[in-house]
Amino acid sequence: MIHTVERRPPSLQTGRYPLHIRCRDFVIVTLAMLKDGEAQYVYDYIQKYTCVDSTEKLLAFRFRPITPYTSTSGWSVYDTAREYSRMGVGEKTGNWRISTLNRDYKYSPTYPRFLVVPTKITDATLNYAAKYRSKARIPVLSYLHWSNMATITRSSQPMVGFKQARSIQDEKLIEAIFASNVPVVPSGQTLYGSTAVNMIVDARPMANAMGNVARGAGTENMENYRNCKKIYVAIENIHVMRDSLTKMVDAMQGIDNGGQVNRVALQRSNWLKHISTVLDGALSIVKSVHVYNSHVLVHCSDGWDRTAQLVAISEICLDPFYRTFEGFQVLVEKEWVSFGHKFADRSGHLSNEKCFVNLAHTGGNAATNTIKDMQNKFYKSNYYQRETSPVFHQFLDCLYQLMQQFPTRFEFNEAMLIELHYHLYSCQFGNFLFNCEAQRSAHLVQQKTQCIWDYFNTEKDRFLNDLFDPMKDHDLVDGGGVLFPDTHNTKYWSALFRRKEDEVNTPIVYGIQDQNDDHPLA
Repeated sequence: MIHTVERRPPSLQTGRYPLHIRCRDFVIVTLAMLKDGEAQYVYDYIQKYTCVDSTEKLLAFRFRPITPYTSTSGWSVYDTAREYSRMGVGEKTGNWRISTLNRDYKYSPTYPRFLVVPTKITDATLNYAAKYRSKARIPVLSYLHWSNMATITRSSQPMVGFKQARSIQDEKLIEAIFASNVPVVPSGQTLYGSTAVNMIVDARPMANAMGNVARGAGTENMENYRNCKKIYVAIENIHVMRDSLTKMVDAMQGIDNGGQVNRVALQRSNWLKHISTVLDGALSIVKSVHVYNSHVLVHCSDGWDRTAQLVAISEICLDPFYRTFEGFQVLVEKEWVSFGHKFADRSGHLSNEKCFVNLAHTGGNAATNTIKDMQNKFYKSNYYQRETSPVFHQFLDCLYQLMQQFPTRFEFNEAMLIELHYHLYSCQFGNFLFNCEAQRSAHLVQQKTQCIWDYFNTEKDRFLNDLFDPMKDHDLVDGGGVLFPDTHNTKYWSALFRRKEDEVNTPIVYGIQDQNDDHPLA
């Protein structure tokens, strides 16, 4: 849980030697030592046991609960065949099949073993299509909608490049996906609001997508894909999001404001702007699938960060099952764990140069030679630091927004989201340790570590939402089981930072000189 440790010169007021520790769950601890030698010993000790060079040295491979969990089926909560059958694959439609082409993870090392693809597309076609998608992450089925068999599929970016390369096999695959359903209309009735136009969602800003052309990638040439349109959601990259979180944390913790929340700096972090952008993209997908009976293909660059955010949030909105206690576990395992979100890299589990900064004997001081300066150097030189980003954190934040807007529609509560955020970094359980399913399989995670869902299911009563009303999902006035998020109605997640609601979410009061419509924060 340790993020940074700063050993500072002795305090002029107390004469003690402080160690300033910031944790990944936004707790700050300061240890004031009586002696210089003691401070150095503790500093060295923490650094030694925090900085590990192997995932198998992390806590999960040694952790055993003092009281055994009453639930022991956590590792089987998600089963590919069972979950896609629940959605309707093989039950309501025969247009999809489960391919075992990736059973040994050689076809696409970061994808799950089993891939759901159109029945009419052969494995031979998939072999050719793989060459056209980054990391061979071809378009595959994530979600089949219960009301109309419209779909959400996910992939990585196409390898277009300067020569505007195309792949007939990729085009056939997407054509088959987009033709996999016909809107179900009762005889003699007209289906209003439907459209034949399917959608490709590029999660990146357009400039970022075009910039990847220089690296041989890019985005779809829509002249080659019939009967569909493309939109750009403009979710920023992992580096922008990491910087935004850093600014928000500093503002929440009052780093430059005497411990009080810095409301102006909070807004300048642009965190809520990023959250609204993700929700806005999800809303477009939800409308396309549920209202317009259209198919949606979602991708970003490699398809494991922004793609996971958009697909998972959309499914939460579209399917009441994913808002239940069990269904939420299935969703996380399916869209994040199985589809290869890089948990190890994004969470910085192996950042063996974590920000340990010793200012006590460098002639520096806490005002000028700060940990921020050291962090900037680490981010530029350290692969592990550059790869960290709050991607899953943002997903949880989006869920928090939905819970605030629809308080009766979730079986689980805010405490579960906060606990999930904690264990994203705690390394206590095996679920979030590696970057993909193949790595977890190779390291025998299910045999050697505890499952986080056994913990949650054992403590289920703590994480249930008292306001949950499943009957709301049958009320057409309330959307008939589908949630349409208000992308402008967002707020800071105060409880995650152990702040009171009115500390962070009440309007800012400006002086007379600031009270005008042109003020950037008015």
